Amino acid sequence: MLRSPRSPRASHSGARRARARAVLGALLAVVLVAAAASCTNASSETVGPQTNGTTDSRSGAPAVTTAPTTPPEPDKLADPQIGPGTCKVLMYTPPGAKQAMPGELCRPKENQRDTAVIVVHGGSGISGSYEGMRRWANRYLVEGYVTFLPEYHLFNVGGETPVFPQPEQNIKAAVQYLRGVGNAVGIRKDRIVVQGQSAGARVGAVAFTTPDDPWFAGPELHPGISDAVNGFIGFYHPYDGTMQYADQYFGGNDQSSDPKVVERLAKGDSLANAKNAIGPAFFTVGDEDWNIIILQQDAFAESLRQKSLAATTTVIKGGGHGFDEGGQRLSKLGEEAAAQSLQWLNDNFPQTPARPAQSADADVNNAPTYSGVPPTTYQPRPTPSGGYGNATKKYTPTTTYNGGGYTNGGGGAGATTTAPPASVTTPSSTPPITTPPTTAAPPTTAAPPTTAAPPPTTAAPPTTLKPPPTTVPPVTLP
Repeated sequence: MLRSPRSPRASHSGARRARARAVLGALLAVVLVAAAASCTNASSETVGPQTNGTTDSRSGAPAVTTAPTTPPEPDKLADPQIGPGTCKVLMYTPPGAKQAMPGELCRPKENQRDTAVIVVHGGSGISGSYEGMRRWANRYLVEGYVTFLPEYHLFNVGGETPVFPQPEQNIKAAVQYLRGVGNAVGIRKDRIVVQGQSAGARVGAVAFTTPDDPWFAGPELHPGISDAVNGFIGFYHPYDGTMQYADQYFGGNDQSSDPKVVERLAKGDSLANAKNAIGPAFFTVGDEDWNIIILQQDAFAESLRQKSLAATTTVIKGGGHGFDEGGQRLSKLGEEAAAQSLQWLNDNFPQTPARPAQSADADVNNAPTYSGVPPTTYQPRPTPSGGYGNATKKYTPTTTYNGGGYTNGGGGAGATTTAPPASVTTPSSTPPITTPPTTAAPPTTAAPPTTAAPPPTTAAPPTTLKPPPTTVPPVTLP
């Protein structure tokens, strides 16, 4: 049977359909390619830190960036209502805690970074106050860091036992608090650093080496918020649990057969638990302090490096215990340590666009001259057989200091730096600083963020002092 010829209209219609199918096919191919690229990018962001094409200025290894891959999760705690350039005293512990604890939260006036530093005071666990740490808060604020100065549970000699782990739980709660209000105060929730001075270093190091450990869970902590510390700065204290009044603090001594005492002592030994840390660390001590601190901070750093975490140790020439204290501001030796800690912070928590570690002159020439006190006389815990890992070497001072200011992150006239030994340098996971800041930070000679003068460092506040009310009005920074 013969087919009738197709009409011109039918032929044109078929051609149009063919062209439409071709266009749709091309569009589908574009969509599939874009989707594949998107999946590739997403998966690469979730694998881990990515190199940015640059190299570390000290080691030549690829620099690492840690850009966030997903939008921050909503804050889980109430907005503290604190704006730039203000400080506020508030309660950071959860409602069910045994003792409500205050802390002073401050935001820089301008050029804020996305990293927060929690500074924990010392005092052997029986004295001290967060107010004494304003000298450090001022130094960090001027370089753009959010700061938080927490009070924590102190004990009376001969009183309660055991004290552990309530002070450590307090610091964990402080970390949780900042993470719980991170969006409101303008920080990233994976950039919370704990710095401790003396006993504060011991307490802070325990928090650093027991991230989200269920052993510490309870009413002292905020539910559903990680207490993991992203970075640690430790000043002049042993890290194996050595402390004054250790028997009372832990409920027994090293010879105790009580399993609860043994467990507390093990949890309080941050040197042994260093393998559990998740972030970098910076350790410093004066060369006129306890030699055991030098050995232990070197061993701590080595344990972190074995996990491929950046770790730096340094010894401040001429420094005794508490060498950074200078009243309302840091001493000359304290400014030297601050220059190094600021460099460490900038290396390990870099900003985008890149900024120098310091953009303000620290006015070191007018800083107080104070070198600390002799090391303590109480006995350390027994040294493990074989010593402290690979850190039994004699220390070599990494920095000498003869005065002068610090500008743009470098040593000023009079500051000389020698190349530190390989065992005390920051590993290659820290990116270099390649571009200047966008704006200048205010000078460090600005008045403290609050009008109250800090108490003398030798005065021990009573442990029964009621914390200040949460209605304290914010104080505007100059």
